[in-house]
Amino acid sequence: MANKGEFIGIPDRNINIDTCRKYGVKCLSSEDKITKHIYHYVDKNNRHIANKIRVVDDKSFSTEGDINSALLFGQNLFNQAVKFITVVEGELDALAAYQMLGSKWPVVSVKSATTALRDCKKNISYLSQFDNVVLCFDNDKAGKEAAVKVARLFKPGKARILTLPNGFKDPNDMLKSNRHKDFVEAWWAAKVYTPSGVINVTEQREKFHNREKKQSIPYPWEGLNKKLLGMRQSEMVVLTGGTGLGKSSVTRELEHHLIMNTK
Repeated sequence: MANKGEFIGIPDRNINIDTCRKYGVKCLSSEDKITKHIYHYVDKNNRHIANKIRVVDDKSFSTEGDINSALLFGQNLFNQAVKFITVVEGELDALAAYQMLGSKWPVVSVKSATTALRDCKKNISYLSQFDNVVLCFDNDKAGKEAAVKVARLFKPGKARILTLPNGFKDPNDMLKSNRHKDFVEAWWAAKVYTPSGVINVTEQREKFHNREKKQSIPYPWEGLNKKLLGMRQSEMVVLTGGTGLGKSSVTRELEHHLIMNTK
């Protein structure tokens, strides 16, 4: 696979030359002054096996080599598992997010929103090494749906979905507008993904402390009071046991206790 082009940075995207060097992104200008960006893709043995070529003027792109066998873009650059890794939807977004995060945290990219689930599933062992996987896909319907599908691949508490500020489609949009601070704040605020209908206890703390106080009525048996701290309205207690072991007798005793000792 040819290693063509040169490192010159991408000024119209506010991406500096150091970031381009880090990811191996080169620019190539032809004789007819058509500028192209060249993104290198490698396989699990770190062999350069494919290029994605983007034409700057019309934003079209093509590929050469075996890109289907390639790792996530940038994956070969971050081999040490640390606390965070960010997964974005495009190569320019990978460069932009990495640069806005101070060139500190690993950032990799799927090939597109349509291949995101397949790309991440294929590299799930690599991604799972990190404590937190921050998903920062495009701020559109396809990107949001892809983020949820990818988040479901990971064990509970590992995947976080980053919501970009209104008016921005992707990380490179924010970099072009010099909104580094806003991006970093959104990155730290990325919420842990939880399946629909599942309540995250840590997000219910305020509701718990401000919950309605219910009066407790003691059971007629001290042992049960020690276990359940009495009974309260709106709670359900289930009595279980085999036939003839006294479930009905216990229920009648409770009924009698409530009639005789409470209002």
